[in-house]
Amino acid sequence: MRNSDLVVKLDSGTVFKRPCVLAVGIFDGMHIGHMRVVKTARRLAEKFGAIPCVLTFSPHPSHVIPMHKGSVKMIYDGLLRAETFRRSGVSLVFVKKFDRRFAAMSPESFAKMLRRVFPNLRGIVTGFNFVFGRGAEGDVSTLRELSEKFGWAYISVGGIFRNGERVSSTRLRNALSAGDMATYAKLAGCPYMAFGNIVGGRKIGRKIGFPTLNLPWAPECKPPYGVYAVVLERGNRLYKGVANYGVSPTFGKTEPSIETNLFEPVCFGKGSKVKVSLLKFLRPEERFESVEELKERISKDKEAARAFFARRKKMWGPLPQRL
Repeated sequence: MRNSDLVVKLDSGTVFKRPCVLAVGIFDGMHIGHMRVVKTARRLAEKFGAIPCVLTFSPHPSHVIPMHKGSVKMIYDGLLRAETFRRSGVSLVFVKKFDRRFAAMSPESFAKMLRRVFPNLRGIVTGFNFVFGRGAEGDVSTLRELSEKFGWAYISVGGIFRNGERVSSTRLRNALSAGDMATYAKLAGCPYMAFGNIVGGRKIGRKIGFPTLNLPWAPECKPPYGVYAVVLERGNRLYKGVANYGVSPTFGKTEPSIETNLFEPVCFGKGSKVKVSLLKFLRPEERFESVEELKERISKDKEAARAFFARRKKMWGPLPQRL
């Protein structure tokens, strides 16, 4: 299933008549706390013979309502976020536009909207800190009362703690922005992944002996520009390699992309759908004065990436079939 087939945009005329259970929230990054919410919704859906779905919102409320920390930079947005939902096993993702009109809804009006859009709604699952309605005046207690009124089951799911702190999208963003890929993976339950279709490049890497597969990647919350040990996934195969994420200042690119050089030759390229997992930040992106200097550094980067994978294998064993 394509991500675009998974997503349903809610508008004034949307009515979904099938019995369903909704996991409701932003779920940016789909960390292990989010996964607990979605898994609970899946179990509740199974109990009721319904289908598990996600109801999420876009853009992030901080882009519409002034917040003391400013606008949140999303890890994944749009169809990119749908990929994280697809991997969690939900059937459909409903996206409600978060605008000023929606933000001004009372909690009661929000519940009535759910009843209209989902006439066969069986249950709702949220995190324990879910808030909704104008001025965030509705919380889990409010939603529990409204669910009882409208005949829905309701579960609020507690948070998960790591190193004495609750796992949150904020912690995930902080780890990602710092290039701490190990902490990101620990909080998310999987490595940071970029996904999309390989595009054609200027074949500079091929000309200098290091062919690359190029994936455009420009989310709001970015990992640092630099070189990473990566695993590229295509179909059911995993390939180890090294990648530069950024704008390749030596050659003056303007749009960021992940340029991956694999340790083994492959027979796929432009148009291929892939996922690239960034496992280890090796060094910041640099500008080199000559092609020879660049080639020498890429060779050292590949050695560093191979050493990382050797240490990883010694500690954790071979890579799983899927990350």
